[in-house]
Amino acid sequence: MFTLIRTAVFTALFLLFCLTSTTTQAAESQSQYGPWVWGLSGGLVEQLDTDFSDAEGEMSVTRSFVQASLGYARDRNTTLSVSVGAGKTDYDFSPLATIDGQQPWGKIENYSVSVPIRFAPSDTTNVILIPSIRTLKESGASSSAGRTQGIIGGISWKLSDTLTLGPGLGWFSEVGGGSNVFPIVVVDWKITDKLSLNTGRGLAASQGPGLSLDYQLDNKWTLGLSGRFEKTRFSLDESTTASSSIGEDRSSPLVASVRYSPWPMTSVTLLAGVEFNGSLRLEDSNGRRLAQTDVDTAAIIGVTFSSRF
Repeated sequence: MFTLIRTAVFTALFLLFCLTSTTTQAAESQSQYGPWVWGLSGGLVEQLDTDFSDAEGEMSVTRSFVQASLGYARDRNTTLSVSVGAGKTDYDFSPLATIDGQQPWGKIENYSVSVPIRFAPSDTTNVILIPSIRTLKESGASSSAGRTQGIIGGISWKLSDTLTLGPGLGWFSEVGGGSNVFPIVVVDWKITDKLSLNTGRGLAASQGPGLSLDYQLDNKWTLGLSGRFEKTRFSLDESTTASSSIGEDRSSPLVASVRYSPWPMTSVTLLAGVEFNGSLRLEDSNGRRLAQTDVDTAAIIGVTFSSRF
């Protein structure tokens, strides 16, 4: 109940901020921008109580994050940015919950630095590269054990005035060794004047391909539906676990959203949905599976904000 109240308060504060901002501020936001652009985004997402599918126990999850960025635009199609983010995922397991008899984890910390690069080799071709370094670890665990690096890249071609399409690929090293490679569809398709399909974005430490379908009601309100695959791996505090060194959380969220943009480059989004195919896993330091349990479908609610200036 406390987490629901916290989400409601968080939502109300941001909506109040947007709705009470003056016309002067909006006008200033629409004025011409220089080559430098600052950005700030964040959010709070609650996964409500759900049961383990194949064992006794239940869990809920609170995810929060904030991200700041600074970008330089040489022209409309050539940009370079630096983004720094931090977040926390607080797992709340019931007192008797275990993963195949193994003790589950607690709070997971996430820190990231990325350098998005975008350029256009021609009038109809766009390239984006996003190298990044991330740390995902349980509170108290070693930062070096949870550090990974990787890159997401994609190329797209403007096939018409309404369709830009191309392939992409992501590669990330993984906590515990090995790497994860996944394909991405780079798409920007204006199906109608109000309906569009775009490459989806994740929340905070999310990793995996996705798509987002948006319907623009007017110049301030947009409805959305997005889906993706999420996978996070993190180092554990070995002082509190007998043999586990690595934790993993997988799911496939499907989310509906309402986005309000009081002025250009600023938005607040309310979201609600479900997470399918949930799975929790424990591994030793060599990546060998020690325990795993599936999680029932869970409801999720949240609020995010984004602003550039």
